[in-house]
Amino acid sequence: MARFAWTQRAHLEAAAMRIETRLHRRGVLDARRFAVRTEARAIVVATLAFGAGLAGGAVGFWGRAVPVWEGASVGAGGIAVAASITLATASVSYRLAARDPMQAWLKDIARSRRVWMTSALAVSLAAVFGMILWMLFHAASLIWPGVAVDTLTATMIVALVAGTSGYTAFTVAAHVTPSRLVVLLFAVVATGFAVSVATTRDDGWYQYHFSELGGRGGVTGAIFNATLILAGGVTALLALYLLTSLEQWAHTEPRLTRARMIIVFAVFLALAACFIGAALVPVTTSQVGHNVFAIGMAVVFGAFLLGLRWILPCLPRAMIAFAVAVASGIVFSAVLFWVGYYTLATHEMICAGLVVGCLLLFTRTLAVAERAASAAPAADVAAETDR
Repeated sequence: MARFAWTQRAHLEAAAMRIETRLHRRGVLDARRFAVRTEARAIVVATLAFGAGLAGGAVGFWGRAVPVWEGASVGAGGIAVAASITLATASVSYRLAARDPMQAWLKDIARSRRVWMTSALAVSLAAVFGMILWMLFHAASLIWPGVAVDTLTATMIVALVAGTSGYTAFTVAAHVTPSRLVVLLFAVVATGFAVSVATTRDDGWYQYHFSELGGRGGVTGAIFNATLILAGGVTALLALYLLTSLEQWAHTEPRLTRARMIIVFAVFLALAACFIGAALVPVTTSQVGHNVFAIGMAVVFGAFLLGLRWILPCLPRAMIAFAVAVASGIVFSAVLFWVGYYTLATHEMICAGLVVGCLLLFTRTLAVAERAASAAPAADVAAETDR
């Protein structure tokens, strides 16, 4: 009787493993089908955006020589078209992303939270595309001052910008990952600060710090502070994605407790709040208040790096050692600033580079660990089935 019960249970377990293997394979197939459909949709979106750009350019530029930069120019049309198409296509693509089995968790997100997630992603992408085009057309105007093109050339430029923006925004928003959000965060900050530097009338801002750009008012201050707000939105979105990634990893990693996941989530939410607070309280409004958020950002992230060994002990030792090295580099850079070796602006640029590099490696390490953990049970099941 005992032998029969053991045999019966073994058969049931083997059947359950076969079902789990088939479900896993079915999920992989569905994910691949979603990727193929996304690529096809992106091509359709690019074609429609190209057509819309052609129509808009023909109407706006008909029968006249069109300046590249000044007034109703090719640059103005390209920026407007790129930003609007990116905003629309990224919003639609991100809504469709929940159909991907690899991103099915998006279906469980509350409607209000999903709205701000979509808004943060789409607006940030639109801002990055718009500012990149601003820099390109502005550079063209400096190389060829006062140049103008004919109607057909201007229309084709706008149409190509529209098609490229539509395709790129759709494919990027279709599969958002923590690593891609880090790249988007870097793109937002880099392009926003570059445009702020290009539009400022204060040639001596670099002798102080980047926050000087946000306290001058006018176009420069508006762009700089809007950049910080967008960076805060992307960082908050990154916090949610990191929490989800850690929750998936926790299924196979017993050391990854709920408390540890909440600490990581809270750290990145605090960083997002510091970004937004630094924008809402410029240096000209309150030097002390602005410094609380600016310095608080460095303190929070530095403490996270130094405590990573205890917060996430399941990370590889190389990642933990690299985090300590980055924290040491930030401290060393601060010492060089305090002794007057270089300016605060230089210190901020060095720290930004170290932070972005560390975040990229951190998110990629999490992604690899999560994939390895999820693949291990499937491999065990497949091996057991072969026996």
